[in-house]
Amino acid sequence: MKHEAEQELLKTLNGQLSELPAVAKTMVQQYQMSAIVLSILCGVLFVTVLIGTIWLSRYFFKKGEKQSFEDKMEGTDYIEYCEATVIAGGSLSIFTFFGLIVNIIHACAPIVSIIKGLLN
Repeated sequence: MKHEAEQELLKTLNGQLSELPAVAKTMVQQYQMSAIVLSILCGVLFVTVLIGTIWLSRYFFKKGEKQSFEDKMEGTDYIEYCEATVIAGGSLSIFTFFGLIVNIIHACAPIVSIIKGLLN
């Protein structure tokens, strides 16, 4: 009787384990799709921030070249605005670039990310 119960238990476990890879495969595919969508969003954000930074810094730089000495003395120095734009936009571009790289890595190697998420 005990032997038959063990056999039934093994049959049940074997049946459930044969379904587990399909479930795991679905989970990994969903994780990859979410990582790919986040990669696309980070990529679009990165390009937008980079183009905005370049455009705005060029705008301030050209406006600063045309600026007279009297305007600089009044307190509106466009070259300083250009420098601030480059520093802020450059920092933001670096952060979005790193976010893009991390999401691409998670999309390419989802198993490591899932295991790390389960362990934390």
